[in-house]
Amino acid sequence: MRRWSAVAWVVALVVAGAAGWTAGRATFVPPQAEEAVAAVQLFTVAEDTVGSSIGLTAVAQWVSAPLVGGDVAGKVTSLVAAPGAVVDQGDVLLTVDLRPVVVAAGEVPAFRSLDPSIEGPDVAQLQQMLIARGHLTGTADGRFGSSTTQAVRAWQKALGVPVTGVVTLGDVVFVPELPVRVTFEDEVVVGATLAPGDAVLRAVEPTPTFTLRVSPDQRSVVPEVGALVRLMLGDAMVDAVIGSARTADDGSLVLTLSAPDGGPVCPGPCDAIPFDAQEHRVPATVLITPEVTGPAVPLSALATAAGGAAYVTLADGSRTAVTVRAQDGSRAVVDGIAAGTSVRLFSEGTGADVDAPSPDEAGPATTEPTP
Repeated sequence: MRRWSAVAWVVALVVAGAAGWTAGRATFVPPQAEEAVAAVQLFTVAEDTVGSSIGLTAVAQWVSAPLVGGDVAGKVTSLVAAPGAVVDQGDVLLTVDLRPVVVAAGEVPAFRSLDPSIEGPDVAQLQQMLIARGHLTGTADGRFGSSTTQAVRAWQKALGVPVTGVVTLGDVVFVPELPVRVTFEDEVVVGATLAPGDAVLRAVEPTPTFTLRVSPDQRSVVPEVGALVRLMLGDAMVDAVIGSARTADDGSLVLTLSAPDGGPVCPGPCDAIPFDAQEHRVPATVLITPEVTGPAVPLSALATAAGGAAYVTLADGSRTAVTVRAQDGSRAVVDGIAAGTSVRLFSEGTGADVDAPSPDEAGPATTEPTP
């Protein structure tokens, strides 16, 4: 009986020792970690447009200059020509003491009344207006003859003024060129009193001028003359270019815009810019680097070999050399790869002068994520 007790005790010691050895090994031998395999992300090359730009505000303004003074004394009773209107031969500008004042083309300003006893270049200018209005036939010879007298009478009847056959000083204002866009001087309003020689009209440029003012801290990023600028005129996008530049007294840069062919930004009257003496703000986008369209990849897909050549890694791990045509802060348009190709996105070394990784180092391809 004692013999079996001793045997059982020895067996218990052996089992306890084995358990202690196993526990000690579990305590002092670290677990073996499984090797992590990095998943490779893919991107499908797509056609895109890349370029850099800066948003600014352009200023549009109708520019005018003094045109002619009046030669009539009296009170302004109406303004017939609307501000910014285009006037032509014989159009009524305003009325003074209820008498119409019309415009006619001529380099010689009105300085006297015109009647059958005189001749001269101012008479020829009057005759040209009468011909344009259909009251006189023939040529403007500068002689106030019977045919001119009859034409003046017909013209006066059409105007609704007393028919005298004599053109009183102040009835006609001669301007160097017609047609012309005009506006009145600020002082010429209904109820104002005019004296001979008072300024009456201003000639307005056919289209508004467009300028950009660039602050001193923005000058370094704005491109030079000839750069493309896109203007939002109403609902339309209009292309313009920087035509000239000058430095203002405060150090800012004032850029004058023109059409790409060198003409005005608006080829005709710019209806999107209301006519008045105020400056009008227009949203503008200045292209700092020209836009380029082609196969585009994220910058994270590009790498640079030790020799300086750019490349991308395809889904199968092979490398393809590419030429970067344009890039912004996140994308690049490249030559050497077609749209629809899958390329790998690198997480390190992108854009640096590093040796190209071997296909084995790049890791296995995985399911393509949404760009």
